[in-house]
Amino acid sequence: MRSATRATVALGLLATGCGGTDSSGTSGGDTVTIGITADPGNLSPLTSLSSTTSMINRFSYDGLVNVEPDGRIVSGVAEKWTSDALTASFTLRGDVTCGNGRPLAASDVAAQYNYVADPKNGSPLYGLAVAPGTVATADDATRTLTLTTPEPAPFLLRGASALPLVCPTGFAAPDTLTHGSDGTGPYRLTETVPGDRFTYTKRPDYAWGPNGVGAAEMPERVVFKVVGNESTRANLLLDKQLDIAPVPGADRARLTAAGLKHEVQRDPFGMFLFNEAPNHVTIDPQVRWALVAALDLKQLGAVATGGKGAPPARVATVQLPPCQADAVTANTPPHDKARAAAALRAAGWEKSGGRWTKDGKQLSIVLPHPTTSSQLVSAVELAVEQWKSFGVKVTRRPLTNSTTGEVLASGEWDVAWVPVALTQPDQIVPFFSGPKAPEGLNFGSVDNPEYQRLVGLATAKPDLSGCPEWTAAEAELIKRVDVATFVDSLTPYFTRGAKFVIDGSGILPTSLRRG
Repeated sequence: MRSATRATVALGLLATGCGGTDSSGTSGGDTVTIGITADPGNLSPLTSLSSTTSMINRFSYDGLVNVEPDGRIVSGVAEKWTSDALTASFTLRGDVTCGNGRPLAASDVAAQYNYVADPKNGSPLYGLAVAPGTVATADDATRTLTLTTPEPAPFLLRGASALPLVCPTGFAAPDTLTHGSDGTGPYRLTETVPGDRFTYTKRPDYAWGPNGVGAAEMPERVVFKVVGNESTRANLLLDKQLDIAPVPGADRARLTAAGLKHEVQRDPFGMFLFNEAPNHVTIDPQVRWALVAALDLKQLGAVATGGKGAPPARVATVQLPPCQADAVTANTPPHDKARAAAALRAAGWEKSGGRWTKDGKQLSIVLPHPTTSSQLVSAVELAVEQWKSFGVKVTRRPLTNSTTGEVLASGEWDVAWVPVALTQPDQIVPFFSGPKAPEGLNFGSVDNPEYQRLVGLATAKPDLSGCPEWTAAEAELIKRVDVATFVDSLTPYFTRGAKFVIDGSGILPTSLRRG
């Protein structure tokens, strides 16, 4: 199986870029049409973790277990399980089949785990859905899968919900998954029109959803329609050509006035990553602190979300994080230009003619940023203006859904507005420690000994018992300005009659009902 470079594909990021706006009607009958903001490009769960791909792939792929919106762990492909910090054992249901009708064996799941767990294969899921060093063994006769890790993995059981199980045919021919599907989920991908729509057809035999939920009440077809323009999505909802669509901006007012209801998804949205590699000004923690203190983060967050956002309490975790204590607010640099200037002077910078210089060079940064919405772009422009008025030169570098990982892995940036969205505190560890890009996910070359020490303490405790240590570890990242997170988006998914539940990964497929 051909591997992909981890660093260029392994971001659970908010989608960027735009898609087409063809408004041909597809709703009606037993079909639910969902508007999405961008073409996912690559649908393979083996090589793409963009937020759009991850949400869509939930309709075709299952995990061993499921995590309910309230945090409870319930059944999925596995009907029973036991776990501790080093081992998890699962008994698979006997009726689980792939989209082509082939039964899923425990050895099939073990093969995928062992592939992802081998760092030589460069899987983007390594360290995110599968703990480093995991060894999987299987007994097909008893339908038993056992995962063993060399070091404590506190969220080993919860993490089993994060690996999309690919069936043997697709696993052996991964290129077919880019525009196809081969999983055990409730739907099969039956039509792909790049830039326009992706049609999924229900599997009537599906019976292994969360807590044994079946497919009987789910719609026969789900169409994901690419509509990059928010106003167009709103118009299509009002014209009954879309059943569900995210509309986070000003157009939400007319949808609310028209009586459309909505569910809300919370995601990290305003987040700065810093490049701490040699030869970058942001290697200096005083420079990083000054850059953040020079900004009015509250104002930036309000502009980016149209005043509809919320202050984050955690680093990079979505919806209802397992650990909920606030690690962010008290540790973020305050907006104080005088203190920012003092920090730069202490770091050897001088201000002359309205510019900060050191060794004859102006303080300059390269700023990659998404272009998801006009509001976000306006917030980026405001940040640039605030930095420039403070005396910092800024070069913007717009990103698309397909270039984000490549740009970050290149190292040719200093501060990146790139919100990372994950579900567990242990999943952010490879982003702020360990191997640097392209071998790993540590895009900013972060080396924070205190963070690593606290992570070590946290990982020694099972599941939620380590939350105080996880909170302290995230607080350390904020204090040292290895990351700055300042606003979460509260994205309303408006609906014209359809019913559904949103959790940390988007629309829960088995909750979807035609109105």
